[in-house]
Amino acid sequence: MYAATSWGYRHPYICTGARIAAGTWNLVLGSLLLTHGYRWGVALFATAALIFWAAYILARGKSESRAQ
Repeated sequence: MYAATSWGYRHPYICTGARIAAGTWNLVLGSLLLTHGYRWGVALFATAALIFWAAYILARGKSESRAQ
């Protein structure tokens, strides 16, 4: 998987950190919505999972390129 932009591809550690922060925010917001009875907060959990997956793939790709 490639980063969304060329800047993101050149700076994978910054983008990974930003994606982890965004995924964490989605988890917090989804939890708050669920505690207040809004069931659509579950959709934010799915979004957070996709964000964390993208951060993992980006970080994994950078570590594999360092091993070579």
